[in-house]
Amino acid sequence: MNESVIKKTPQYTRLRRHAFSFISHLTPQKLLNFFATELHMAKRDIRIGSKPYLLILDTINRCNLRCPLCPTGTDSLNRPRTRLDFERFRAVFDGLKHYLFEVNLYNWGEPFLNKDIYRMIAYAKAHNVGTSISSNLNIIKPDDLDSIISSGLEYLVVSLDATTPQVYDTYRKAGDFNTVMNNLRLLLRKRGERRVAHPMIEWQFIVMKSNMHQQEDAVALARDIGVDVMRFIPVGLPFDTPDKASLAREWYPVSDKSGYDYGKNELQYGQSSRKSTCYYLYRSATINPDGGVSPCCVVYDSKYDFGNAFSSNFDEIWNNERFQSARALFSRKKISAARNTPCYTCPLFDKSH
Repeated sequence: MNESVIKKTPQYTRLRRHAFSFISHLTPQKLLNFFATELHMAKRDIRIGSKPYLLILDTINRCNLRCPLCPTGTDSLNRPRTRLDFERFRAVFDGLKHYLFEVNLYNWGEPFLNKDIYRMIAYAKAHNVGTSISSNLNIIKPDDLDSIISSGLEYLVVSLDATTPQVYDTYRKAGDFNTVMNNLRLLLRKRGERRVAHPMIEWQFIVMKSNMHQQEDAVALARDIGVDVMRFIPVGLPFDTPDKASLAREWYPVSDKSGYDYGKNELQYGQSSRKSTCYYLYRSATINPDGGVSPCCVVYDSKYDFGNAFSSNFDEIWNNERFQSARALFSRKKISAARNTPCYTCPLFDKSH
């Protein structure tokens, strides 16, 4: 098991997984696009000629849980609740498939609630694109576990923030700890019996005030059941939360094993540097089930959409005024509309420059 180091502030990026996708799905066309994208980002270009090589395509924005810091769980998403059907998935995917190393088939919901999810995974695999899903693993039945393995899914993130039912219930409202653990154990057993390596299975543990004392127990349990990756990430607050201070006091741990003070450091987006260029605006595209194109995966309100992939050509959206304005925030070049994008309020943008 590749254990996360508890005594180190965790990161949102999964470099090992991305490296695997890069190597496994590389083509000459993807490689050229990759270098073009990285060059545009290094130069902080506002208008770019490359395509995103990571697609975040939310397949459903409904969930069976009611997690108190999730806009889906608190019914504050401010976006139509819907699922992405296979035909619309294919239309969006086909426009980018020659450039993609991987597609994340989730964002604001439980992807296994979408009846077309296995077709989507198989379709991406058939077109040489890696797939990733994050699930709370509560609604899965034994037959679903076989389907997960057979579909060709490469990476499965299991959201599990506790080692006991009592602690699990403090955040994963309407979920059942024992169901998740049974499904996780059975999935690992079935994968072993079939002698396949995928999906790689990551146990993701969001560190909060209620569960921070269980980190070491989680590492021991993960080793015992045989997950591939144990990963701790900091708790984050919704993008549009009006009173972040009170929520931080309620949910942020005082400190983790390294003494890192979650109350004094902004970890909402998993990055502490405010001088770097935002990679979401160059490397990835985030598309919601209703077609709304968000600037990144943490922005959920439809009022912040940069366009709609169902009604407009994605290439036009990718370099429209809103995307160029957002990129301009990280460049010496300024566009008057820059303040009208949600990116202006993001902690990655250093307003002092």
